[in-house]
Amino acid sequence: MLIPISYPLNRRTPLYPGREPLTITPTKSLARGDPEEESQITFSSHAGTHINLPRHSCPDGGSVSALLAPEAVFAPARCIEIPKTGEEPIRIHDLLGHLDAVLSARALFVKTGSGRLRESDPEAYAKAHPWMHPEVPGFLRTQNPALRLLGIDTISIATPSYPEEGAKAHRAFLCNHPHIFLLEDVDLSYGRLLGEPWILRLYPVVFDDLEAVPVVALAEFE
Repeated sequence: MLIPISYPLNRRTPLYPGREPLTITPTKSLARGDPEEESQITFSSHAGTHINLPRHSCPDGGSVSALLAPEAVFAPARCIEIPKTGEEPIRIHDLLGHLDAVLSARALFVKTGSGRLRESDPEAYAKAHPWMHPEVPGFLRTQNPALRLLGIDTISIATPSYPEEGAKAHRAFLCNHPHIFLLEDVDLSYGRLLGEPWILRLYPVVFDDLEAVPVVALAEFE
């Protein structure tokens, strides 16, 4: 069974402050006498559910086409619940009750509950959300050197109120070895994600030399 955990990308997609919204520009029109309809779509590489690769924060870091495949598979994937509100940070002590998942996961997902605001209060979802403290990447890497991806139900692991901490956290995940990729703005509302291990399947919307890219993300259950 496959469950989508990525959000559809459209012009109403919430975005981290400073990012440009998706635009659709008609380039051919039947009304203008063209033989067909055609549009040009422009969007940020960090729009919607997207994966960050080392190129995003690290000099000479690897890109989408260098480090991913057109279908990228991570297994086992585990999802843990760490309820947070507002701009509360996720810290090491929040993870201590979930060490079984931390130690076994190739891809670890953190459900804060922030995803509930994505439709009801997109401004708060984009600007005032839980964030990942810079102490967390090193702890995860020490506990589980096989961990390759961290996913979260917030628009970013960083929040605009704490830009320095956000930059440090990104660098700690993406630049240190082994790299831990970041999957942000993930739909973790499906209850079964919190139980058994599952398989994560990622399909980059654009497969090229990019620092980040929106993805189609699927959770596969046997």
